[in-house]
Amino acid sequence: MPFPTQCNYAPPGEYIKDHTLVHHQGWWHLYSISGTKGYCHLYNGNEETISWSISKNLVDWEFRGHVLHASLRKGEFDQHEVWAPYCIAANNRFYMFYTGVQHPTRPMCYEKLGHHVQNAVWEGHKETIGLAISEDLTAWEKVADRNIGINIPGRDPHVVYDAANKRWLLYSTGGVVNGICEEYVSTSQDLINWEFVGVCARFPQDGFQYSTTESMTAMKHPLNGKWILIGNWHYALSDNPLDFTKSDVHRLHGYNNNSLGFAGEIIEWNGRWYRSGVMGVMDYWTLGFHEIEWEPNGAFRIQKASNIKVF
Repeated sequence: MPFPTQCNYAPPGEYIKDHTLVHHQGWWHLYSISGTKGYCHLYNGNEETISWSISKNLVDWEFRGHVLHASLRKGEFDQHEVWAPYCIAANNRFYMFYTGVQHPTRPMCYEKLGHHVQNAVWEGHKETIGLAISEDLTAWEKVADRNIGINIPGRDPHVVYDAANKRWLLYSTGGVVNGICEEYVSTSQDLINWEFVGVCARFPQDGFQYSTTESMTAMKHPLNGKWILIGNWHYALSDNPLDFTKSDVHRLHGYNNNSLGFAGEIIEWNGRWYRSGVMGVMDYWTLGFHEIEWEPNGAFRIQKASNIKVF
């Protein structure tokens, strides 16, 4: 029987990037930023839609197509690109939060230079969070305001229910200030209308090129019951899911010897825990899984590493 750590998947001709996983009716549904191998979001035609694939075992995937698209309408918050989907099931429906991007100028280039493209233009770049809803995980309807999305700042949304306070929490990646990466939090009662609370965490950039608060996961720690906020390579624990700023920030185990990848998601399946990750060669990334084991006073350790040769 295939084991999730054997996964090495991207849709045909594409790479996997920020993604979300949903288990429904015996099937895993994978939604990811859709990019053409060898290129990157700095090229027109790239990262303008969300890919959709399905699997029974997290290893053997069937590509089903693309389900959510940039509007391509001038002035709309998701005019040019759509990034970082995050999907949850609630109220007998499915809610997909995503980042809408305005990036007015992207170069025409014939070579596959990927992120090494030289003439990128960032003027006018803007990121806003949007929302689409589905009854069946196949047909998605955008419900956010065309101009302002759901009107909270940040990108790379992650949504979790805070049962103790009967509210939904949305975490989003903030800016980088003097080498410190900020994470935002917002609250909602209905998943539609959101109130921005503010900065909930500050993680050190710690020598990484990118923000260490990208693609965060917030959840109740399975062993100690505290809230844990997990980034690409760091984590923090807190009793208050709205405030990790007073908590110590730690590096995740395994980064130096078994790369964790980036844009990870935490899932439980068949009594085991896994962290997904975007792994492999830049602009040719694929999806992989590490089996993880939780630590009572920390985050997790890799129990069985992905088979993917890491970057």
